[in-house]
This record gives sequence, structure tokens and C-alpha cells, in this order.
Amino acid sequence: MSRKEEASNLNRLDFMRLAAVGAGGLGLTALAGFSPRATAAEGTRQGYVVAVTHGTQDATRVMLALVTASMLPKGDNHVWFAIDGGQLCKKGEAEKVTSPLFVKQGNAAKMLDAIRAKGTPVHI
Repeated sequence: MSRKEEASNLNRLDFMRLAAVGAGGLGLTALAGFSPRATAAEGTRQGYVVAVTHGTQDATRVMLALVTASMLPKGDNHVWFAIDGGQLCKKGEAEKVTSPLFVKQGNAAKMLDAIRAKGTPVHI
């Protein structure tokens, strides 16, 4: 029997079985290589990254991120401003951001000064 004849004798049920076995094999292969620990990063830099992705229209989220960044333990920590958070890096914008939940902390500019005083780099 030639290959063409063998292929034409393959019905839909056989095809579905073969596809399921193939997909299951790929899934098991992926799981076999899965490791819950990040081995490439072990023993290297230890720190946190705080992303500020909200701008002046959502002051509570901005202040929450900045308060979190100001309370991080010592390490290789970074604060990144992205998306709408980049607006806060314009001159005078951080002074406008205050939240009723973080009255004691003041405005975003004051929090940024505290973060920088701890040596944490701020990136845009």
C-alpha cells in the first residue's frame, strides 16, 4: 500500500485521536521543562520593581505605588513610571497629586524625594 492510499484511509476519528495524542505529548513536554523557581536569577540581584502606571486622574493608585516604593527593604530596588505615570515626571505635576487615603504622606513630589533619599533609582 502506498503512502497516498494510507493517508486516504485515515478517517476523522483517527485524525482526532492522533491530534489529541500529539497535543498531549507537547503539553507533557512543556511541563517536564517547567521549573517553578527562576534558576537564572538565583544568587543575583535582590530587589523590587514598583511600576507607576497611573497619572494625575487616579491619585490614590499613584500614591499607593509611591508609598510602597518608599517602604521597600534595602536592595536593588527601582521605580518605573510608564503609560500615564510618565505624566508625573513633568515639572510641577507630582506636586498636584494627593490622595485622601494618604494625607500623612503629603503629595507625590514629597514621596519621590523620600524614595530618592533612600537611593532608589527612578526611571521613565
